[in-house]
Amino acid sequence: MKEKNYEGTTRKSVLNPIQNSCKTFCTHFLLTKCARLLPLCIALLFAQNPEEVRAGYKSMKVKLEPAKSYPFHQMQGAITIAADPYESRNKIKTAFDLKELDQFGIVPVHIIISNEGEDTISIDGNDINLLDYQNRSLAPMPVDEVVRLMVNKGSPGATRGPTTARFPIPRGEGRRGDAFEIETDFNNKSLKETRVSPHSTTGGFIFFRLPENRMRLGGYKVYVPEIKNLKTQKNMLFFEIELK
Repeated sequence: MKEKNYEGTTRKSVLNPIQNSCKTFCTHFLLTKCARLLPLCIALLFAQNPEEVRAGYKSMKVKLEPAKSYPFHQMQGAITIAADPYESRNKIKTAFDLKELDQFGIVPVHIIISNEGEDTISIDGNDINLLDYQNRSLAPMPVDEVVRLMVNKGSPGATRGPTTARFPIPRGEGRRGDAFEIETDFNNKSLKETRVSPHSTTGGFIFFRLPENRMRLGGYKVYVPEIKNLKTQKNMLFFEIELK
């Protein structure tokens, strides 16, 4: 019996150091991993803007109807052009997944062109202006300028130095993480030089920034200086759509 007890004691004394080493290693491993993830957890909990943690920018589909179905439109022969201003945050959110546009006084205006004629026509969104009650002209903002303003939130020249943190805390300023999606969506939806085939309707957005960040376009006119018939190469008369 003494020999058996001695043998059992020997096994126990050998196993204890091994078990202790395993426990120490496992504890150290778990604590190290938790310590590395801790800054990220803190960042998500205390981010300046909780919306930054949610899913990124989403492209919204904009419904397109015949131009004559919109309240503000003008018809010349077989061509009808409508202007649909997005003057409120709720309406803007139906087209763009952003809340910053109205904060900066940027009004998207959806231009819709219906061609019921037999010839293809062309229109360039860059030529379209707003006219105030004194017929003073306001040019649209370039799309890349709108995107830059949204992404950098008013600080296009802002830069940040390098950080040594493994998981830097997200900042609530701007939408830099969504820059590619925002730029792609705005470019796809903007009205560039566009051809409108016979018996079809197309459209796109132009963007205006009014004085004092106003969001209401009542009293302004949307001025379309040139529509070209690509078959005859002749220009049609200008369009002037009054917004009430």
